[in-house]
Amino acid sequence: MIETNYKDIFEIEKKVLDDIDSDLYPFLEFWRSEKSEIIVHTSGSTGKPKEISISKKQMINSADATINHFKLKNQSTILSCLPLKYIGGKMMIVRGIKLKAKIILVKPKVNPFRNIEKKIDLLALTSLQLHNLTKESKNFRNIKLTLIGGGSLSEEIISKINKLPNEFYQTYGMTETVSHIAVRNLKKLSDNPNYKCLKGNTIRTNLKNQLIINSEYLNIESLTTNDSSKVFGNNEFTIVGRLDNIINSGGLKIPSLDIENQIKKTLKNDLFFIDKINCNKLGEKMIVIALEVVDLDRLKLSIKKIKDKKYRPKEIYLCSNFIYNQNQKVDKIKTKYSSIQQNNVHNIN
Repeated sequence: MIETNYKDIFEIEKKVLDDIDSDLYPFLEFWRSEKSEIIVHTSGSTGKPKEISISKKQMINSADATINHFKLKNQSTILSCLPLKYIGGKMMIVRGIKLKAKIILVKPKVNPFRNIEKKIDLLALTSLQLHNLTKESKNFRNIKLTLIGGGSLSEEIISKINKLPNEFYQTYGMTETVSHIAVRNLKKLSDNPNYKCLKGNTIRTNLKNQLIINSEYLNIESLTTNDSSKVFGNNEFTIVGRLDNIINSGGLKIPSLDIENQIKKTLKNDLFFIDKINCNKLGEKMIVIALEVVDLDRLKLSIKKIKDKKYRPKEIYLCSNFIYNQNQKVDKIKTKYSSIQQNNVHNIN
């Protein structure tokens, strides 16, 4: 752990920063250089990673949008524990610079810290980091605002969050949108489960229900995402699933995220995900990839609670562990193939 600030961070030796994150020093070098753009990698959790060029101006405008939305004050204290290889980690540093903040740098691990004593105004986590940190509520006792990105959250995690006094917001965004363009309050999901756009962003959908994003401050016009969505007006929306995760089983188009959410409501954990395999009869067969520690009987029971049998997964593949990428997202492609090779298959009757 390194405690620094928006000025002194640029004076820390490379070997010291490398001990936290080897991508931190190069990013700081870029930031104080005359270069206007940087190449950022997508996480590749659902497909092949891509390289995207992002400008300093976009990063500054994105940071300002977050700062203004949450009314963050200058000389706040932020904690950075996201990998700097990806846009989320980079943007935490940019927000710290814009806020003239005190900055606490922590190695980006799945369990990045325990019981921080310093008062933290802003923290950003992946869903996996949140899962680990909520095992002990005292980890959040000095943290005011936590932003969570990178995956769906189980009912169990949301229940734990609601017992804490802190602020928790789930974010929606991607590398192409320079971090998040919308957020939702995780402690008010019963009142409004939708994402609400930050000022300067608007959304709509096309005939395929793909979310389309326009952003004044990011200079983005009609960015068509792969997320199937429902929109409410031009600044609120909910995510139904990803088009590349639609399972075409015997002509029936099944949104895998919707099935996952139905199972999570009764299973109350996220030790699984929905995927598909090729099938001679159906074209694509819906399956469950689950950790072998899951209660198999409870999982089967949760699946059978889906009223329409056509929307129930056909098989469960158990695996010893999920494979994660550097951004702490489950690499679903690698995990699925690993699970298939382990051949621990259970039919759902």
